[in-house]
Amino acid sequence: MVMNSLYECTVAHSRLLPKKHSFIYQVFMFSVDLDDLPNLAKRIFGFSHNRFNWFSIDDRDHIDLEQEGGIRGNLVHWLAGEGFDCPAEARIRLVTFPRVLGYGFNPVSFYYVTDKTGEPLAAIAEVVNTFREMKLYWVGKVGDDGRWHRRVAKNFYVSPFSDPSMEFDFRLGNPAATWEVNIDIFANGEETLLSSIRGDRRALTSARLLGYSFKYPLLSLKIIALIHWHAFLLWLRRVPFVRKSDRTEVQLDVMRPHSTLKKS
Repeated sequence: MVMNSLYECTVAHSRLLPKKHSFIYQVFMFSVDLDDLPNLAKRIFGFSHNRFNWFSIDDRDHIDLEQEGGIRGNLVHWLAGEGFDCPAEARIRLVTFPRVLGYGFNPVSFYYVTDKTGEPLAAIAEVVNTFREMKLYWVGKVGDDGRWHRRVAKNFYVSPFSDPSMEFDFRLGNPAATWEVNIDIFANGEETLLSSIRGDRRALTSARLLGYSFKYPLLSLKIIALIHWHAFLLWLRRVPFVRKSDRTEVQLDVMRPHSTLKKS
């Protein structure tokens, strides 16, 4: 099983209600074995773990419950709280956006847990908003279609144009030669927003990263800029919005809570 690779992806968003608005952009994501991160940084030129480089993965951008063992140790601790006893020999793959020149923003990352033979055990989505708050979602079991699926209350402020009480509908494919995830939003049983990431696996090499530094320049800044640009377009179209300080009673189990939640 290929654990360390890249995915060249197309990200698509399509808002259905209350007004239609769609956009598509191209990105790439890392897919790495958490246990291999320190060694990977030694093998790949232009990539580091917890250190500045052109591209890097930093533990501070991911789950931190003040446990030992970095990202893996903190995730295993969180899984135990969800009632899942992660085997010591389990492999955990992280699919995420890298930091670029020390700056990073990961609107969503994914963890895939497998046993030592590669059998899927768990899938988790890690969602981050522009306030740098974080919330993790356990994504059910593998269905007959081979994808992880769960519909669950967001209880998280992701966008000013999406009430925190709406529902996420997760459908996560397992990373392979191709990879696809869908994260849709429902309100009162009706779809309001469709989001997808579709990627093709690429070899993780120094040469490929060098090429991506030109093909996807300042990737992290591109992602955060697009989020704010399309929010501005929705505001111009007078789409109703919710302020961060509103609806704090339904913003639950949030990691790294913003001051608006601490005050409430």
